[in-house]
Amino acid sequence: MARKFYTVLILPDASSQIRRFHIAKPLFSAISVTAGLIFVAFLFLIYQAVGHTGHMLELRQLRATANGQTDLLQKFERLENQMTQLREFDLRLRTAAGLEVKDAERAIVGVGGADTLSSRALMVAAVAHQGVAGDSSETIRPDNLGGELDRLSREMNDRNKSFQGLIGSLEAKRSLLASTPTIWPVKGWLTAGFGQRRSPFTGQRQMHEGVDIANTVGTPVIAPADGIVRYTGPLGGFGDVVSVDHGHKISTFYAHLQQHKVSQGQRVRRGDVLGLVGTTGRVTGPHLHYEIQVNEVSVDPTKYVIDQETVKYLGNGDSAE
Repeated sequence: MARKFYTVLILPDASSQIRRFHIAKPLFSAISVTAGLIFVAFLFLIYQAVGHTGHMLELRQLRATANGQTDLLQKFERLENQMTQLREFDLRLRTAAGLEVKDAERAIVGVGGADTLSSRALMVAAVAHQGVAGDSSETIRPDNLGGELDRLSREMNDRNKSFQGLIGSLEAKRSLLASTPTIWPVKGWLTAGFGQRRSPFTGQRQMHEGVDIANTVGTPVIAPADGIVRYTGPLGGFGDVVSVDHGHKISTFYAHLQQHKVSQGQRVRRGDVLGLVGTTGRVTGPHLHYEIQVNEVSVDPTKYVIDQETVKYLGNGDSAE
């Protein structure tokens, strides 16, 4: 009859007696099965722990990505709002400056992109922070956001070019305004206006290409606009004169000066002293002969002056003989 148990021999050391243990075969089988199950369970737990760790890392990465996309969406929202303000500012400036606004309007209408992106940004941010999975049709994919950022970048470049052109136009207008003689060069009385008049020397009617403003000798004569002095010195019957080129084909001429205070080639600003009222040349009394030429053609200076009260008219303002 076969044995129903296993014998286990244990020898602690060479001098010790051998110890024998008898283990029944059913018990040994049960212990073996139990150990196998414990080992399998241990392996399963290790697998689950590793898988859980991987899922945790993936979840953290997803959260970091969601937070990053949320930040990008919020930044895009701010940029979009700023761009809207720039569009309005560009349009207002062009309107105020009297410039063409159709191109600016076309630039606004011509840009593409998702017209609901800005309104979705806050919703996507809220979903990301709350950890709620939203409808994929209502979220912004990264590739869509990249396209919108590219579109916004292109519009910013176009807007920058528009502003550069606007600045150039405004600078030209500022230069034209600064070069336009809009103030009287001297205070006094208008003794002779622009146009046909009877000469006080010959009695014949002739063209008077400027205006005569009477005042005492030594009264300062100022530049009515920015410009460059082109000539100073004596000029026949005009006496001591100053000629100023203001650019934009505008120039001014000052005659019968007692003394000029500028030199040829000097740059002057509106309000700088050009000379002093005098009696040089062919005159009947101290006064300033003042002319404005546009495209080398004399025009009526009173059409350019803003402050009409600086010079008082004699009578009804007609040319005095």
